[in-house]
Amino acid sequence: MSHDISMSDALDRQPEALASAVRTLREQLTGSWSAPRRPLFVAMGASHAALAACVHQLRAYGIWASRAGYGEIPASVPAADVDLVAGVSQSGRSAETIDALREVEAERRLAVVNIAESPLAELAGTVLSCGGVPDSKVSTSGFTVTLAALGMLADTWALGAPADSWESLADHLDETGKRADDAVDGLLEDVAESVAADVVGAGASLSAAEEGALMLREACRLPATAYETRQYLHGPMESAGRTAHIVIGDEREAALAAQLAEAGHRVLYVGPCAAPVPHVEIPRLTPVARAIVENSVLQRLVAKVAAARNVPVGEFLFSVSDTKVDTLAAGTA
Repeated sequence: MSHDISMSDALDRQPEALASAVRTLREQLTGSWSAPRRPLFVAMGASHAALAACVHQLRAYGIWASRAGYGEIPASVPAADVDLVAGVSQSGRSAETIDALREVEAERRLAVVNIAESPLAELAGTVLSCGGVPDSKVSTSGFTVTLAALGMLADTWALGAPADSWESLADHLDETGKRADDAVDGLLEDVAESVAADVVGAGASLSAAEEGALMLREACRLPATAYETRQYLHGPMESAGRTAHIVIGDEREAALAAQLAEAGHRVLYVGPCAAPVPHVEIPRLTPVARAIVENSVLQRLVAKVAAARNVPVGEFLFSVSDTKVDTLAAGTA
């Protein structure tokens, strides 16, 4: 993946990058893309977060999709009762995702990548590529276009082609980004001084919550955890204290944000409903498209919190040598 631009540059260019990727993806999604019966999506890190929205949308369409990280899959299970294993990796280099695809024959392999010339794409029987969008080390644009690819793929499987609304998504992204700045700036000091963050969302918005928590950890070095809304209500919210709360969603999430604020906690609500708390309004879009716009708000928050905490974005404390591969092992089929 191209890690040759800063996070701020990636955010500035993101609407244009998304528009370009949507055109590229639509061209690839013409013709025959037969819907699977039970697809299993496998990914790690940010790509795994992207799968929450895709799986939710596919289930709404009547396709019983599931997602997993590599450690959740016992050996050889992908070959059992799934008719497609889709490996999702922005770089196409995730070692665990490559290993998962090896468990099934080539005709049941799909790779969704940003970089088409990659080991994962080489291994797969079918490839959907976002077109090599330049990205930052803490993924921004790469995540956005990957989520778009998954949403457009879901539409194609269920409806025969991506919805026309994907063409206007870049405009929504740009407009929401401009609206977000005042609310983000108003809460910036509170988030930067927090000891941890809870990021809460339901349905497709769980993608934005999971990716938001990951970015807060990677870019800001702030302990953060994502929760599905109903799970959060069953105990985790009791630890609220010097914690930032980012709540994403509809009426129930707006009510949760208000309840947390009334108790004196630091809250940002991201969604289309009215709420008596710092609030970024999100347009009512299709679920995966909306998750992209929701996440763009968190991207802006993360960039500013990292600067406030004096954390150099993209300079990681730990080097891990066994999560990426540059080439397939000899004899891999």
